[in-house]
Amino acid sequence: MLGRKNSNILVIKTDGLSGFVAADAAFEAIRQEHPHAKISLLTTQGLQRIARASPYFDQVAGMPNMRDSEARKEFVRQLKAAKFEKVYDLSGDDAARRLKGALGMFGPKWFSAEPSGRAGKGAAPKTPSFDRLAESAGLSIGDRLPDLSWAVTARKDSANMQPSWYGISGPFGLLLPGEAPERRWSAAGYAGLAKEMSQAGIMPVLAGAKSLHNFGDEISHETPQLVDLTGKTDHLQLAALAREALFFVSDSAEEMQLALSVGCEGVVIRPASDPFETVGRHVVTMTAADGPRNGALGQVEPVFVWRTLNNMGLVPVDDDAPLSAQAR
Repeated sequence: MLGRKNSNILVIKTDGLSGFVAADAAFEAIRQEHPHAKISLLTTQGLQRIARASPYFDQVAGMPNMRDSEARKEFVRQLKAAKFEKVYDLSGDDAARRLKGALGMFGPKWFSAEPSGRAGKGAAPKTPSFDRLAESAGLSIGDRLPDLSWAVTARKDSANMQPSWYGISGPFGLLLPGEAPERRWSAAGYAGLAKEMSQAGIMPVLAGAKSLHNFGDEISHETPQLVDLTGKTDHLQLAALAREALFFVSDSAEEMQLALSVGCEGVVIRPASDPFETVGRHVVTMTAADGPRNGALGQVEPVFVWRTLNNMGLVPVDDDAPLSAQAR
């Protein structure tokens, strides 16, 4: 049954960028179920900006520290005053469960996603399942891939959404390393690939969290042509860059999921014990055998990544370029 006019609905999604992207179809289903309701999203501070650009929410707020008793009490008071009729917990994590407990047994009707469970050591984080939530709430969540095209169009006329804002000119590719060193391709690997890109007239652009700044310095030392944007883009800006990029190369970065959701294609480098699996995307996974060198994925050579990009049709090769750049 469609939500009645002026009803208040709360959606909780606090488990990171990849989880936010994966929930795109669920967000749409909730909005379709409650077309006239005021839908509020409770999320992390880092996701508030991209969430505010989405077409699914009327209000976005950050989850407080639920371990801080004073902050928790004040927040619960605000939630009770809002008189939410339903809560869709799309995270299924401890913070959401603590919030449910704090609202008490007479709180709003609550629908929870199945917890994702803990990923194995060195494995990528898992996202929760919405099957049980959809069944109990009567939601029709379409079996479709995340499509965050709205993230690109939200601020498309802003100067800082254009590649030229960052000094990027001509064709470019995105390098998206993850934050976890044990699941990250080496700086030497990214630097070698950046050299191949530069020789072929493709600008290498590094993007990701601010914590990757030193890693970016290592790559820049070997490849001065690199445009290092670590810590300099928000999620909306990164989505716009990904839409314009020829390709991406990543390992375990959550930003990779955002790039995929706006149609960017590329190569993912992962350990054999934790392969990247996706359906319906133009992506090739290159794996390294598990072993002592697995932490840096050192077995994957830049020239093989470059050849793969070429074989995927993502690299425009100049016949006058150096042989290595032609990926022969």
